Amino acid sequence: MEIQVNKTVIREAVIRALSEENIKNREAEFVISTEAVDTYGTVFKMDGWNLERYAKNPIVCYGHRTWDGNPDMIIGTSEVKVDGDQLVGKVRFETEDINPTAEKIWKKVQAGTLRMASIGANPKRGHWGDEKLGEDKDVIYFDEVELLEWSIVPIGSNPDALKREAQTLEEIRAEMIKNVEGIEVREPETVSFHKRNIREKEYELLNNK
Repeated sequence: MEIQVNKTVIREAVIRALSEENIKNREAEFVISTEAVDTYGTVFKMDGWNLERYAKNPIVCYGHRTWDGNPDMIIGTSEVKVDGDQLVGKVRFETEDINPTAEKIWKKVQAGTLRMASIGANPKRGHWGDEKLGEDKDVIYFDEVELLEWSIVPIGSNPDALKREAQTLEEIRAEMIKNVEGIEVREPETVSFHKRNIREKEYELLNNK
């Protein structure tokens, strides 16, 4: 079963506590994703992340502002990798002599003023949970997801995003259920997602202490 979806979906990102080495190297680590079931009943499988596209141009922006022509909105580059049961992005901020904007954002990250991040991803395949595999049959598991980009963002710039996210996941669920109506025994369904650009909402990041 395949469906096409073009919706906005929210995922939580968490900033890790800054170490002395992080500060020395002008770096900050963010937990971009885990396999925990979120409040909307979805899971992004850790072995399903495709990082190849992002690795070719691993920039980190401020507020996703790649469109305004200001090169200082690209505040650094990052390394993204799977670390156990977490997808982690480590951003290295550009220096003040190259980019004063990056320096200001870096200082605000250190001060705890900026504690939010937002990522863009493209889910390609998913399925309903399979109880035989210990999964929840009422949860949607995304098996293949392509990372596109991620940004550091200001607090409170999108207060309606949580409401939109709840509506989005309900729409996805409704469409998946509609496609399996009339089937007496529902086997795990595979869902493919094409041309779906997920811009994750600015979500408050808490120090992982």
